[in-house]
Amino acid sequence: MKKTYLVLTLTVFALASCIIPESNHVEPDFYLLSNTVQDQNQSKFNEDHSFYLREIELPEYLKDSRLVLRPTPHTIKFRELDRWGEPLEDGIARVLAMNLQDQFNNSRYSIFPNRRKEGLRWDLAVSFSSFERIVNDRVSISAKWSARAGDGTTKSDSFSFEYVLPLPGDESEELKAYNLALYSLSKNILEELSTN
Repeated sequence: MKKTYLVLTLTVFALASCIIPESNHVEPDFYLLSNTVQDQNQSKFNEDHSFYLREIELPEYLKDSRLVLRPTPHTIKFRELDRWGEPLEDGIARVLAMNLQDQFNNSRYSIFPNRRKEGLRWDLAVSFSSFERIVNDRVSISAKWSARAGDGTTKSDSFSFEYVLPLPGDESEELKAYNLALYSLSKNILEELSTN
């Protein structure tokens, strides 16, 4: 009798363990930044603006793979279903370098973590304080950048860059706004370097 009861109990547990509840896991979406192609009719800078782009500096909360929403000036929320497909600092560095390269004829450059190539004119440092979506469907990007001549003699002051853009809606528009902001930043850098 005990054997029958034990076999029956084990059979019930085995059958019950085969019932798997339906998963409620939702796969997140992954996003990549990309360079913005400039108008082909626009003239390129002819000066030597070869550069080394140092490591991009970000606040610690932006180093998370999740995109950020800032509902108030003093709070942030991580968006669980929207994530960067690469570390944000790597994506920003890649896109900034491509945008800078596209805007001048001499396209020599290198980016951290690669070594600095010989004969590059500028060392660029960029530090972001915000790179996020804010309330009222806007994107906010704030950065400071500085440039130092490769020979160490000339130094450009620190420049601030702020970009706020209203969004019409979905994540693809948000990504376009980030890309456009990085293009504007690269244009700002080249305009300032051209005056030195």
